[in-house]
Amino acid sequence: MRGVVLVKFSEFIEEVWGDEFLDQIIVQADLPSEGAYSATMTYNDQELFDLVAQVVQEKQITVKEAQFAFGKWLFKELLAMAPKEAHTFTSTFEFLHAVQNFIHVEVKKLNPDSVLPEFTFLEQSENKLLLHYQSPRNLCFFCEGLIAGLSEHTGESVSTRQTECVHCQDSRCVIEVTLHS
Repeated sequence: MRGVVLVKFSEFIEEVWGDEFLDQIIVQADLPSEGAYSATMTYNDQELFDLVAQVVQEKQITVKEAQFAFGKWLFKELLAMAPKEAHTFTSTFEFLHAVQNFIHVEVKKLNPDSVLPEFTFLEQSENKLLLHYQSPRNLCFFCEGLIAGLSEHTGESVSTRQTECVHCQDSRCVIEVTLHS
């Protein structure tokens, strides 16, 4: 996992629960990095999972709630780092297509070793988009949070639900994004 995600997770925790709580979960997680992250380095994915597990345990929330909250918070941070062309997409559906067809392409140019999720668009109508989320990390709840942050950015009211999810023993994750008028 790219260090930028772990740096941003640390910032998220500090903003939401404070730096003492961040220090607490880092100690409890007993991380190989000891929570010292550089945005340009790569770390074992398990570090994020261990930190999320500590948040879940200490705050008595679900993994889905923790990942969703982080994803929603992170969207604005990622957008600030995105190429200026990413700021031209004004609808949630348009932006989601751009993630797959433009933004991730640009990220790969800068960081060829990045492991990025992929979207396969299964169906789309005027108010509904069905996408297959594919990632070896299975951070589908985080992806739903990113979509919630995206909808805040576009000013559109959307809801997400998973019609299939690997965490529910399905073979894949399919996210339905519904645009509300």
